[in-house]
Amino acid sequence: MLRLIHIRDFAIVDELELELDDGLNALTGETGAGKSILVDVVGLLLGDRADASMVREGAEQAELGAECELPDNSPAHAWLAEAGLAGEDGDPLLLRRVLTRQGKSRAWINGRPATVTQLRELGQWLVDIHGQHAHQQLLGRDTQRAWLDGFVEAPLCHAVSTAFQQWREARSALEKARAELAEAGDRLDLLRFQTGELAELAPEPDEYPELSTEQSRLAHGTEVLQALQAADATIGEDNGLDALLGQMLHRLQEAARHDDRLQPGIELLESARIQIDEAGDTLRRLAEDIDPDPQRLAELDARLGEYLRLARKHRVEPEELPGLHRRLMDELEHLESGDRTVEELEARATQARSALEDAAAELTRAREQAARRIETAVTETMQELGMAGGRFEIAVEPDDEPRAHGADRVEFRVAANPGQTPQPLARVASGGELSRIGLALQVLASQQQTVPTLIFDEVDSGISGAVAEVVGRKLRRLGERHQVLCVTHLAQVAAQAHHQLEVAKTTAEDHTRTGIRRLDHEDRVDALARLIGGSALTESSRAHARELLETPGG
Repeated sequence: MLRLIHIRDFAIVDELELELDDGLNALTGETGAGKSILVDVVGLLLGDRADASMVREGAEQAELGAECELPDNSPAHAWLAEAGLAGEDGDPLLLRRVLTRQGKSRAWINGRPATVTQLRELGQWLVDIHGQHAHQQLLGRDTQRAWLDGFVEAPLCHAVSTAFQQWREARSALEKARAELAEAGDRLDLLRFQTGELAELAPEPDEYPELSTEQSRLAHGTEVLQALQAADATIGEDNGLDALLGQMLHRLQEAARHDDRLQPGIELLESARIQIDEAGDTLRRLAEDIDPDPQRLAELDARLGEYLRLARKHRVEPEELPGLHRRLMDELEHLESGDRTVEELEARATQARSALEDAAAELTRAREQAARRIETAVTETMQELGMAGGRFEIAVEPDDEPRAHGADRVEFRVAANPGQTPQPLARVASGGELSRIGLALQVLASQQQTVPTLIFDEVDSGISGAVAEVVGRKLRRLGERHQVLCVTHLAQVAAQAHHQLEVAKTTAEDHTRTGIRRLDHEDRVDALARLIGGSALTESSRAHARELLETPGG
């Protein structure tokens, strides 16, 4: 609950500090005195948009603050703890906001810097404000549906929203897969042809270098054989290397008997002769193994030619053909699996649509049940508010397609007079009737609220007399469950308040200022008398005011 509001240099307020009590607090004053300033301040402390024009003329900044008392079961405790903005146990919740002449804004929660978004999030657990034009907003279909959903269990609405999102994602994935499959037609034909060509070649890793080596050897087989045969002849003929070395060694060995310095050279020559003999044996065996095979050479030439042809076609090196074949096969398999993917996504989308329809149907049933309860309550209140014979209905009709908010079109309908068929609220209700129906709806909605403080800003416009007294009693009953702040110009409403605050505007030295003061019983008599008869107080208006205050519940 709001316990203390502090204002400095805001609008036409120099400085003001106001304590608020439990129950119904009526805020009264002359037209133009600034009764709604307090509502504006609370709105700003709860995250409303601010601008530089709100700073009092001549001041550099406006300072707004509030102390709030949180019920033990308020969800705000958990929010504050999670945001790291909780105060000490037992301390009031402190809100502060500063608006500068330059249009900047800063905020604090429990003395710690906070964002406007955090003020707004916290505010949903603290105060619910009903503006004087709220009934005009009820003319919109979306607003009517959202209002009805305030009487439906939140998990039902959340389940539909979640199911709709899942269905939309499944449908999007299906449409994408179908488009990809359609676009893949030409690519599939090309891949099937390319992989077919490569499959006929069946390239293997490292095959191309091995084939090239074998082809080169076979292609030059005759040349190699002639070289081997010439080498064998050079080594082994009668006048070959072996014979010449043998003769040389014999003469050197004879000479070595006379000079032992020749012995190292002789040993090297003997080793060389042995190696030449071994080389000759190796070359002869190689010559025996060489078998020119024209058929094998033709096969190699053909296969290598196919390697080169496909490599040029795909603009890769011949050695890269095995890897290319694998990649094309993988792509082909992926695209050919598109049919299976589409089938799976169709099943998923069908399942998601069914889940959405089930969730929407459950929400529809809950809306219809809530609508019947609301119809009864609002119709009864309409009778009390001077619309005898009037009837209120909420039509919950099937929509063309399920949406994030469900599968229903919601429309508020009203019959202002007996015997009339209820018609859409936007079409048949006059200004006064609309304000009464809107008030009935707001009071009913407030009974569902769990926030501790409710603010009504001139929601009683367009009514008077006995109807105004009924409105006052209803607000007073709300004040028995909530802290209620009501800005009003009706004496019948203000008289029902537990506490009355008066807004007054004064002018001095060309400066206009607004102040708020708490009224005692006699001050309330005069304030109510002015609301009844104008600024000129009379015994008649005072007597009427006293009678209002002494009325049961007043």
